[in-house]
Amino acid sequence: MYTLKNYAIDQNLRLKDGTIFNNGRSNNLSLKFTVQRTSISNPTFPTNGSNFLLSLQLTPPYSLFNPDVVNSANPYKWVEYHKWRFTGEWYVPIGQPTGEEKNKQLVLKMAAKYGFIGRYNSKLDISPFERFQVGDAGLSNSYALLGYDIISQRGYPVYQTSDPRVNPDQQGASQYFTIFNKYTLELRYPLSLNPSSTIYALSFFEAANGWYSFKDYDPFRLRRSVGIGARFFLPMFGLLGFDYGIGLDRLTPGQGLKNAGRFTFMLGYEPD
Repeated sequence: MYTLKNYAIDQNLRLKDGTIFNNGRSNNLSLKFTVQRTSISNPTFPTNGSNFLLSLQLTPPYSLFNPDVVNSANPYKWVEYHKWRFTGEWYVPIGQPTGEEKNKQLVLKMAAKYGFIGRYNSKLDISPFERFQVGDAGLSNSYALLGYDIISQRGYPVYQTSDPRVNPDQQGASQYFTIFNKYTLELRYPLSLNPSSTIYALSFFEAANGWYSFKDYDPFRLRRSVGIGARFFLPMFGLLGFDYGIGLDRLTPGQGLKNAGRFTFMLGYEPD
């Protein structure tokens, strides 16, 4: 259940009386089905194998059972949606292992992620909850309270427009996407594979974007970024992550990296 008190999860979402939906309660009763196949060698630092995950999360179609829901004062008292997610990851070792134990090796990670949330009734807007926030790393966001998936992108702040050239420096959004694509290439090298302290350095290329409808969807119009980073897996803290990303679509002629570079921090978990 979500409770809003003077907080509009979507500034463009209005009720039948014209007011912004910023107060009230919404209930989310859903079932989630997941199919996953994984063959990765080590969950902390995979050196080979792949991971595929397809999920479907859906609620009952309340507005189809009761057409009066569309004209009620709060049609989002029971939110309805169907939400699809796909993740594909591949890990490829490069070169020969080195080190005293012959266990240090360059690894190329390739990943593709997609997400879509839809509606049952064309007379209702898509649920304002369970959408996708794209950009940044999500470290300071209360996603568990607001009910949206965090799709991180290094080198960019959180954004809410599909135009790659528009990237205001912000930590939150006033509305969230209903579709997203994300592609990642990472070249990793382990500095320590000790079970009590696994550490590796990485360089990356990422491309991602979000959209609000299939009418505007363009899988080739993506925000691109490159950078370097490191990951530390420590029993006391879990995951610690640091990245410096350069948003290639944030580069301004004559400004260098001043407004295009961005540090990203992760603590405890790594968002999608």
